Amino acid sequence: MRGTTLISLGIAIVLALIAVFAARGWLSDQRARILAEAVQTDDRTPRDEIVIAAAQLRFGERLTADKLDTIGWPADRMPQGAFTAIPALVGTSDETARFVLESMEEGEPVLRSKITDPGQRAKLSTALTPGMKAVSIRVNDVLGVAGFVLPGDRVDVLLTRSDGNRGEAFVDVLLQGVRVLAIDQIADDRKDQPSVVRTVTFEVTTPEAQKLTLAATVGTLSLALRNAVSTETEAPERITTIDLGEAEIARSLAVEAQRSQVEEEVAALNAQIAGLQEMLREMGAEVTGRLASVEQNIATRERRTPEPETLERVVELVVAPPPPAYATVGVLHGGKRVEYKVKAYAVN
Repeated sequence: MRGTTLISLGIAIVLALIAVFAARGWLSDQRARILAEAVQTDDRTPRDEIVIAAAQLRFGERLTADKLDTIGWPADRMPQGAFTAIPALVGTSDETARFVLESMEEGEPVLRSKITDPGQRAKLSTALTPGMKAVSIRVNDVLGVAGFVLPGDRVDVLLTRSDGNRGEAFVDVLLQGVRVLAIDQIADDRKDQPSVVRTVTFEVTTPEAQKLTLAATVGTLSLALRNAVSTETEAPERITTIDLGEAEIARSLAVEAQRSQVEEEVAALNAQIAGLQEMLREMGAEVTGRLASVEQNIATRERRTPEPETLERVVELVVAPPPPAYATVGVLHGGKRVEYKVKAYAVN
């Protein structure tokens, strides 16, 4: 028995050693595979180079070697319109020079769409979207939104004029969401400081250019600055002097007033609900009290012992014979029948 036990123990130890070595081998293979994948993942060796702005570049600046730099680009896919070498961007003469069309920040890739072609000047015409026109209007510090309209903004153009026959003044929204190309002679879309200007240049279609040109001769043009991300359009109505008598509430105040009204209505409704709940609680308490009183009365009546007089009356009603009935009795006397009416009693 002891020898069999030793043999079994030896076999178990051998199998355990085989399992340990197999597990160690498998773990080593897995570790090597994971390390290889990690090395491949962390391999960020630049596959190419890309030209970036070494400093801020603004509209109209000429591209020179000191304003450009290159960095490694590890991705397989290059940005569309990117350049891989600085000499391709720096011209050796005015005929091959390039200029900035859209402002760029330091470290931003230089793309073909943001610069001119070789020898082409950075003119406003090069910044126009194909098919669009540039039209300028004259404004002042008030009509130009106090100088807060900057290149790249979008505005609504309002036309104020008067009816020649009746002399009544009115205002129409002439254009909505037109893009500002330049203010005075500044077309830098990164300009962030407001300034009082006298002319504003818009990017418009041909019909819109016609409207602006005609409107400038028949009335006064004003600008209304839009939100930077606003894309909504409206269906505005003509405003006349008659409408000036109707006070308009600012949208923010109207929202606050509506919110206050809703809060008051909710508070009143909550008060009514609380009153109804209190009324229901009172009614429930009253009904519960009445039911308890009725149950108590019933229980009291069931437990009540009849009084002696009541018992005697009950016995009298049960034991006493019914009221006597009358019967007719005939008696023959001397050959004659004589009838007598007597009371009848039941015989037990």
